Amino acid sequence: MKAKKGIMAVSGSMFLLTGVLSGCGGSTPPPAANPAPGAGSSSTGAAAATAPAQPLALTWMRYEHPSQAIVANSKAVQEILKRKNVKLDLQSVPQSNYDDKKKTLIATNTLPDVMLVKQDDIQNFADSGTFLDLTPYLDKMPNLKKFIAQQPEINKNKIDGKLFGLPLVANWQGVGGQLPMIRVDVLDKLGLKKPTNYDELYQALKKMKEANPDSYPFAARAANGLTGTENLLNPIAFGFGSGYTTFNGTKVYYEPKEKQYKFGPSMPEFKAAVTWLRQLYKDKILDPDYATATSQTWQEKLNAGKSFYFQDNNGFANTFNLNLQKKDPNAKFDLLDTIASPSGAKRNLIYALGHLSESYVINAKVKNPEQVAQFMDWLYSPEGIELTNFGLKGDDFTGDNGNYKLTDAIVNKYKDKQPSPVYALQSEYGTGYLGLALASDDHVNLPWMTKEAIEWNTKAEKGLNAGENVQFVNDPPFTKDEREKLKQIRTQLDAYLTQNMDKFIITEGALNDWDNFVKQLKTKGADDLVKIYNDALARVK
Repeated sequence: MKAKKGIMAVSGSMFLLTGVLSGCGGSTPPPAANPAPGAGSSSTGAAAATAPAQPLALTWMRYEHPSQAIVANSKAVQEILKRKNVKLDLQSVPQSNYDDKKKTLIATNTLPDVMLVKQDDIQNFADSGTFLDLTPYLDKMPNLKKFIAQQPEINKNKIDGKLFGLPLVANWQGVGGQLPMIRVDVLDKLGLKKPTNYDELYQALKKMKEANPDSYPFAARAANGLTGTENLLNPIAFGFGSGYTTFNGTKVYYEPKEKQYKFGPSMPEFKAAVTWLRQLYKDKILDPDYATATSQTWQEKLNAGKSFYFQDNNGFANTFNLNLQKKDPNAKFDLLDTIASPSGAKRNLIYALGHLSESYVINAKVKNPEQVAQFMDWLYSPEGIELTNFGLKGDDFTGDNGNYKLTDAIVNKYKDKQPSPVYALQSEYGTGYLGLALASDDHVNLPWMTKEAIEWNTKAEKGLNAGENVQFVNDPPFTKDEREKLKQIRTQLDAYLTQNMDKFIITEGALNDWDNFVKQLKTKGADDLVKIYNDALARVK
């Protein structure tokens, strides 16, 4: 691992609320040992000297991931009340419905106090006055400022020089991403070698299908706010030497060779990728539910041996192997070497440091905004990071920053929990990237990682250093005029792509109309979209 000023400068995860503003309510808790800065007010008299400060009450909304349920009164929620005298009212919405709910709340200006959004939401609504501008409070947010200094990519999230979102950063991460994972035991059983290029991969998957007629060897899913089609095309198109979307779904991609944004569908390598996927679909190798499969249904197929290959978050394979080996000790997903494309490209997409495309925003109408900002800043502090990733020092973990270790009692308690030990732990505790952590730390995964998973991390890091594994790039900041133009272009361009892209994968003969399809995309603003992105990127440079 490469350390950078105390923060691990590596990327990717090893694995991987409705309501309106509320005031202070409920019974008064015991006096807080470490009340939030500015909480309550001083008074004279003996009674006032012993009276507990009224807690800072915050409604807090985020999506609930299928693998990690949100517990309203989790250990982290209880401990935050004790330490900071902040009472969190967690409001969860299933991930599949979150985007619609979030947009409704923004449009009607009925946000909770704190809400998880995408950078795209901030770009679109920063001018509405809905989100609190954090810039005036940054001088009282030393922990966030430290992360910004260490991870300057965060500055891309600013709108006209102003910061509206509290980014989900990484205190420590392993290297992983949308990497090619295959059941090597099935390859061995069929006498097949590990494929090294996309033609060999197709042939291997075809043999798997022939030997297992009820299977769909290649499984894909909707994830990270992308549709199943987008999440399928992203790594395949990139591997073929092109690309499809930014991490927030805009239909341009960053081409590392030329250090600029490009429009994938206009490139021959992109058409070659779609043609390859069309062949897989035709031969019933690609799961026909790829466009609508949820993370849960996707995991079920790979856990049950109904699918044998995926090019997605490789960390899931750690859990798949643990579950598969309960029935068959020889069952094993393993990481392939970077697959070569017909054009000669050899590259994978891996996750950037942290999850900077997601941020928490504070409602601009929140009471005591400075107090709220200081509390949120505490979540970036060493104490806040420890609590929101590991629990209580001594009881749940030992060590300090950069050397955290769960206790043996915790490891043994959760080792057999489903859907995975780490998800079960973090659900109960309210911790981690899918919990309350603003600065996630993946040391929590290490006790349950298999030997193979550790090897994948090492291999992926070598690929990163060699230039074969390429990190997702966050969007550059846009001007107000550019944001308006992007809205207009995306409205018509995204709708047209959504209507037509699956057609080329599913329908016989549809690819014959590809050139006209690309012409229509240009008419709907594809070239203008690329220009806006590259102009914004040039200003950052």
